[in-house]
Amino acid sequence: MGFAAVPRVAWAELLRLAASRSTWGVLLLLAGASALRTFVAVGWNAAERGGLEDPLTSGSAWGPLVDGWTLGLVLGTLVLLTHAARWVAADRESGVLRFAVTRSATRSSAVLGRALLMPLLVAAVVSVTGAAAWGVADATGDFGALVEDGFEIFTAEELRGEVERSVRAVLLPMLAVCAFGLAVSCLVPGSALAPSVALGLLLAFDLFKGALGDDHYWVFAAHAPTPVDGSAWSELGGVVRGFSDAGFPDELIRVGVRVSWPAAAGCALLACLFLRRRSL
Repeated sequence: MGFAAVPRVAWAELLRLAASRSTWGVLLLLAGASALRTFVAVGWNAAERGGLEDPLTSGSAWGPLVDGWTLGLVLGTLVLLTHAARWVAADRESGVLRFAVTRSATRSSAVLGRALLMPLLVAAVVSVTGAAAWGVADATGDFGALVEDGFEIFTAEELRGEVERSVRAVLLPMLAVCAFGLAVSCLVPGSALAPSVALGLLLAFDLFKGALGDDHYWVFAAHAPTPVDGSAWSELGGVVRGFSDAGFPDELIRVGVRVSWPAAAGCALLACLFLRRRSL
């Protein structure tokens, strides 16, 4: 049977996720958090103006969009990591994995089938949170050129390009974080312990990555949206507000791509090796 069962496992897992109320509940929660944060950002902008004439005559929606989407992406990264870390551990604990391996799949295909779904999960999180933030920002602001006091800082096309560039920069790192969670799920026993270990390792790196200096950019997690964010996305808020010192170097974005692909593939391979050596 071997790897021929991988698409079948992926399809079965997709149907299981689609049929789960918790899946839709989490997506709704992420969308709600993004929308609420965007709305709060709009309110803060209005409060800072204090009823005075606003020098920002165009492009007022870009800042709240990025603020709301940032919260959605950070929460989404943690949700993806937690889900991936529970995925195999919970199925092994409940006996579902043993049944699947006995009936129709190898251990490797059980892991790779789940890994095959990860790009779809990342895309769903990014799309849902982005759509929610955009909806609120569009209803309360203007996605035109960034104009302050009659001076055009960025055109709408330039701002849109920066947003798209930042989104592309975090997709692969988020996928690598998800694959890391899957590897932890196959190594650490228990559906409660595995997510705790995965989250603990990510947050520990997040807190202490500053001690590594610029070398921390060679770790895939440095390029994903996290609570202590230093990724390309973290600079976007300054860019869309016209700050001259904001922006993420293209070279570091290329570093993120170079480290994330091998990290995602390596974690998936380690997950297969870990599961092959564990009892079901």
